[in-house]
Amino acid sequence: MMKRYLLYVLLNLVVLPACGQGVMDYYQAPEKSQQYKRLLTRYGGPQVRDRWYVAFDSFVKTDRAQLDNSFNGLFQSDLVSKVGWGVMLGWSYRERWMVEGGYARMPIHTQMSVNNTKPPLSFRSTDNRSALVLRGKRLLLSTSKPWLRSGFWLSGGMWVVPNSHEQTSNFSVTGYKYQDRWEAPESFQLNSQTYTNPKMTTLAELGVEYNVRLSNAFDLGISARKLWGLTNAITTDVTYIAKRTSEQQAQLQGAGTGMSFGATLRYTYATRRHLSNALNVQGKTGHIH
Repeated sequence: MMKRYLLYVLLNLVVLPACGQGVMDYYQAPEKSQQYKRLLTRYGGPQVRDRWYVAFDSFVKTDRAQLDNSFNGLFQSDLVSKVGWGVMLGWSYRERWMVEGGYARMPIHTQMSVNNTKPPLSFRSTDNRSALVLRGKRLLLSTSKPWLRSGFWLSGGMWVVPNSHEQTSNFSVTGYKYQDRWEAPESFQLNSQTYTNPKMTTLAELGVEYNVRLSNAFDLGISARKLWGLTNAITTDVTYIAKRTSEQQAQLQGAGTGMSFGATLRYTYATRRHLSNALNVQGKTGHIH
């Protein structure tokens, strides 16, 4: 019997340390850096406090001047499409709000076509000014939870275009207008003079944007925006002179009203996070030791 009890004691002394070592290895906590990275990847997105970014904006903008008299369809105001670009500095708060402002190259035009020629003659005048932009955004629908940065955004803002009163261009057109096939053609002359508004021009903006998170540092946005010109930027005065009719006046006013379609690349250069919240999982606060 003494030999049997002695054998049991020896077996316990050998087996228990081995089992104890296995349990300790199984429950050994991972390194601090690995645990932090795992928690930050899983829960760190929504806990971003704010970000600072720079953005390069490229877009195609359309605008059409308002015409008050077409001289019975003799000429018309044309839609003008031009490429523009801008550079923005922005701030994002909790990945749900954004405010950005900067500089944009966005000319405003007046363009008219004389319809009595084949092909029609077109005359364009441009206010080659740059604009200052201030825009706010709100996240409507996230498509990349929990990160939130990818999704649909609603934006609104103001554009300010400094002007200087100056004459930009003028033209004169002479031709013949046909009333019907039995009447002799009537000769006419169109004279125009274009000048810019000496006061500052403002535009209001409302748009939607789909933003895609490419990486921690880069985002890509695709946008469509509607712009309303609140004040006139460029004016073209037209005088119509004909033999059988009295002299008439018309005016084209370009305020920049139109649409904008573009793409924006953003680079985040500074990010602040709520690190304590990243460690708060399902209401239980954990600590890295």
